[in-house]
Amino acid sequence: MEINRESGVGEHSGSESLKKKQSIRAKEGNLTYLRDLVGKMKAIQRNNFRRKYGNLLNLLKNDTQVPTITALVQYYDSPLRCFTFKDFQLVSTIEEFGDILDLPLEGKITYKHTMQNTFVLTLAGILKIHRAKLEGIMITKGTVKGIPQGFLEGHLRQLADKDMGETFMDVLALILYGIMIFPSIDNFVDLSAINVFIAYKINAKNPVTTILADVYGNLNMCYESKKKKLSYCLPVLYKWFTSHVNPNYKPTAKGAQEWACFFAKLHNGMIK
Repeated sequence: MEINRESGVGEHSGSESLKKKQSIRAKEGNLTYLRDLVGKMKAIQRNNFRRKYGNLLNLLKNDTQVPTITALVQYYDSPLRCFTFKDFQLVSTIEEFGDILDLPLEGKITYKHTMQNTFVLTLAGILKIHRAKLEGIMITKGTVKGIPQGFLEGHLRQLADKDMGETFMDVLALILYGIMIFPSIDNFVDLSAINVFIAYKINAKNPVTTILADVYGNLNMCYESKKKKLSYCLPVLYKWFTSHVNPNYKPTAKGAQEWACFFAKLHNGMIK
């Protein structure tokens, strides 16, 4: 985390806009079934998943406090692309996100957005679903194409009943990419998330830079448009911030009011 402690930060920056609180709220996707299922996995299975896909399961298991994020984003400074408090600014880094996701960038190819024309055939092979069946369940919501979460969870349930092997791991990872990391529509894994997943699975392209960019992109969209729901990468953002906060100063309650009070104290220099 980069901290800028230059004098006058709170007086002459874009943080003037923070005087008018934004009505942005964080919203987590539907992860109940996945958490229950992962709780039934054996340690060796969880370790195998981590070797393949990094720290996704721990992020899923952690109790992400959405009110914390809702309170935090009120201090996001859109012009400066950082979180601005009275005496300092917080900026998350690629290295921090890489550590949180357990996906180091060294020696890896960075993922760059691309639309894969052959993704249906490739994805069908990964998920062990006939191509025609996969094409049949893919739908378009608005202008966004993808796969309903319910279908993928049903497929995952069938795989879990047989064997939590490689295909099970791949389906689980795909759902986590679509619902926890890159959610665009409720209960829906869209084409963008699918492309990131395929690029990582097939070509080992590291998604960390894209994840960090999407966090800030989603924040900027919330501030610069009528979209007021923050949903991208919430467990990563929560883990990033709370890892830098002295636990002695965390509110004991989980409600939005307690967290709003905590951040107000932090902003006013009452918490170090």
